[in-house]
Amino acid sequence: MRAFVFGLSLLLAVGAAAHVANAKKKSSSKKSAPPKGMGMAKPAAPKVAKTPQPDQPEVLFTFDDGPALDKTPKVLDLLDQHKIKAVFFVNGWHFMGKKASDEKAKELLREMHKRGHYVGNHTVHHYFLCGKVYSLRAASEIEDNASMIEAAMGIRPELFRTPFGAHCPTLSTTLSGLGVKHTGWDIDPQDWKVQNAAVIEQRVTGALKTLRRRAILLLHDVQGETVKALPRILDWLDAENAARAKDGRPQIKVLDYTYLLPKHELVPPLLDALGRVLIAHAARAGLDMRWTPILLWPRLALGAGEV
Repeated sequence: MRAFVFGLSLLLAVGAAAHVANAKKKSSSKKSAPPKGMGMAKPAAPKVAKTPQPDQPEVLFTFDDGPALDKTPKVLDLLDQHKIKAVFFVNGWHFMGKKASDEKAKELLREMHKRGHYVGNHTVHHYFLCGKVYSLRAASEIEDNASMIEAAMGIRPELFRTPFGAHCPTLSTTLSGLGVKHTGWDIDPQDWKVQNAAVIEQRVTGALKTLRRRAILLLHDVQGETVKALPRILDWLDAENAARAKDGRPQIKVLDYTYLLPKHELVPPLLDALGRVLIAHAARAGLDMRWTPILLWPRLALGAGEV
């Protein structure tokens, strides 16, 4: 344990030094004299995050709980036909082994990325992370799934969605310690529950028809009825937008995921990778993720104000 603490402390010290040095470098590069006739600019006021106010309804498609070898490829084809990019929040139990099906699922993750979609973290087993039992495994569920996605794709996911949309003080503390933010949703047709394509279609199109702002749509690519409803939803969206264009009404803009991605400057990849290994080790050792050095690491990796 002493060796672990020493290693983590040394890592944080090096990371902090790199972070500060980079900040100084940026600061010094901005100290050139102002143009003649202009005084020194006043310090900028702190930036306050504001919810964008679009001038038209906007929607982002997201799919949870996959990948499903018999269903997700159909969803990918449908999205391609309508030129839509989505976020797939995946569970690691689909691809955590060495069986042929696991390898096919990993290939499916790579195919999602190849087609321009984003593969997000939805934990390994989809446990309720605010319960008495699984709250203790929240950190490992999140970090292990991120590591498996990275191993399969070569890219570590920056988007995370907690199973069931669960939130509680304990989970909030864990997410803060890991430097992870939850991606929620605004439109939920309860497709996993109703198991009826017609009802799913009606609920989604009804919500989109009255949409006035930006919204995230939650669907599940592991549900057969959802896959059946999706082409009808997408065809309706095309027809609705054509009618709106003809009438001069604001169309429903389909967003990609890029607006969700955090803006930050990473520490050197090798240093970040080592930090993540130590965080995973701490989680498996049962250390409290509120422990200060672990809490600091994502702040160094993501940059001040991004955690």
